[in-house]
Amino acid sequence: MNERKIVWLLSAEGILDQSGKLIPDTPFGESSIIVGDVGQDCLAVIVDNHDVWTFVSQTWQQATSANIALNCLCWTAGNRLLVGTESARLAWIANGDLHFIDGFDSIAERKFWKTPWGGPPDVRSLAVSTDGTIYANIHVGWIAHSRDEGGTWQASREGLEMDVHQVATHPSSPNEVFAATANGFYLSGDYGQTFTRQGNGMSYYYQRACACFADQDIYLVSTSRGPHGQAGALLYRSGNAGRDWVLAKGLPKNIDKNIDTFQIIIVDGAHALVIIEDTILYETRDWGVIWNKVGDNYPRLFGALVL
Repeated sequence: MNERKIVWLLSAEGILDQSGKLIPDTPFGESSIIVGDVGQDCLAVIVDNHDVWTFVSQTWQQATSANIALNCLCWTAGNRLLVGTESARLAWIANGDLHFIDGFDSIAERKFWKTPWGGPPDVRSLAVSTDGTIYANIHVGWIAHSRDEGGTWQASREGLEMDVHQVATHPSSPNEVFAATANGFYLSGDYGQTFTRQGNGMSYYYQRACACFADQDIYLVSTSRGPHGQAGALLYRSGNAGRDWVLAKGLPKNIDKNIDTFQIIIVDGAHALVIIEDTILYETRDWGVIWNKVGDNYPRLFGALVL
């Protein structure tokens, strides 16, 4: 029997267990933990949007502190730590500093990157496939990928909506990468070279979060009426690569806030979590068919780490 996974919740008041208690002995205490990632016998989190801490061999260490906003991070196949920042840049974290990647800065499509409000774009999410390919979601500016451990970068845009909110990779098929966008769910079966919009029968097409179960080709995606939820946020599941979607059962019918980037969490097997209204946690143990409430008195939750 597989060992049951441990889940740490990332919140505006520190790292919590599923009962809502603060994980002990964290040096940053009740600071806001906006995102994290688990690597090979290590993990990393972004604290208060500017600091990165790692947990290796049961010891916390501050990896860097930056004067710019840090949005997302990931451990790459080489167990290097990559971070996405404001102004749509990528940097390696090494020796306490950020080392920005020239190849990412010089992507030809950068001149098209923008935001609806006129400010600079961001790197919003990162994902790594089982073959080591790194994917970066630019908001707003499609997806970029690197197949040589971050050395060179190319845009993934053919067939893809420009306004991407999360990029994710299939847990076992390196050729499959998918995205939640402002105009639906997009899937690539050719390593991000081309994308196709999937989604017959979905009620709304504005999306923020997506995920895929590791042992079943079942996808989850959040939808809403628009950027601010507008009492229309929903969760759907698909068992046929996103061609058809079924509304998840057991969740509230009128969710005001979007189910946001990173707020769908695959735990293990048929087990997954979803964060509703930022402070309510639901879980499924049947690959997303039925959802049940775990708790509703959390501080603001951004996502989770699965250990």
